[in-house]
Amino acid sequence: MRRLVPRLRWIILILSFILLTFGVQIVGTRIYNLKLPILQCVYNKDYLVEGSCYTITEFGEWFMNNLTLGNMMSVLFFVGSTILLIIIFGRLLCGFVCPFGFIQDVLTFIREKLHIPAVRFSEKTREKLKLIKWILLFIFLVGFELCELCPVRAIIPPLTGSGLEMDGLSVVVAIVVIVGGFFKDRLWCNYCPMGYLVGIFHKFSFIKLKKDCTACTECGICYEACPMDIKSIYTEREKEDITKNDCIFCMKCIDQCPEDKAIKTTFLGKEIYSSSRDNFHKNHKIYGNLEKKKDVSKLWEPSESRKG
Repeated sequence: MRRLVPRLRWIILILSFILLTFGVQIVGTRIYNLKLPILQCVYNKDYLVEGSCYTITEFGEWFMNNLTLGNMMSVLFFVGSTILLIIIFGRLLCGFVCPFGFIQDVLTFIREKLHIPAVRFSEKTREKLKLIKWILLFIFLVGFELCELCPVRAIIPPLTGSGLEMDGLSVVVAIVVIVGGFFKDRLWCNYCPMGYLVGIFHKFSFIKLKKDCTACTECGICYEACPMDIKSIYTEREKEDITKNDCIFCMKCIDQCPEDKAIKTTFLGKEIYSSSRDNFHKNHKIYGNLEKKKDVSKLWEPSESRKG
């Protein structure tokens, strides 16, 4: 049962990728009144459900074009449904539903099968690279053409036969993201403006990542497993709620944690998945010899709460 959630995540990712990317070819029609808060390329002619990303980045112009009584209902439905989906699911949509998230996870799967080690950025490097996140978020929110830079535009449409979108820098960014994403887990997700915008609302989201600090043995495996490099998963020693804006709820930290119920995911306060020693030992066999991995707990100084 403990392996059910990771397998379920892959099943949902695969089904979501197929339906959201090739939906019109499969279903024969498109769902027009719903938009998902994920990166879903509108230049793909076969998408089943549009992503909120394009409407948000073009919201000013889109809003002005819909200033009629009839169209205002569409505006209200878009705003209301988007906020509702974000509150209910948060960035679980990134970890379980996003088509581009699936592509990145496939790259990670291939790399692991080839026994190629993943790249981990140092904390100093990650701090410098945060500038990319803020620039993309600024472009996203002020209404510039994010599509000009979006790697999804250069990757998804060709897969469906919609043609290669050569506009702007999207092809260059796509090459960097695909090559870099092979070596760094969920590379684009670390800088995705749509994902970060969703993550801002994690304080209000129904889904949470929680930690029993008394059960934590400070091994650091959770941090090593996290594709989003969320350090506080490991370092937090007091707060129960460790949900951060960057968390995509892939639950790899839970999969790899060796202690019973040290880390768990909850929905409306109810536990839906938690770490266990049994799960850890099964993953030990699946992912390789964990003793050969470096001790990430030595990468930084202990927190004040652990001194003395």
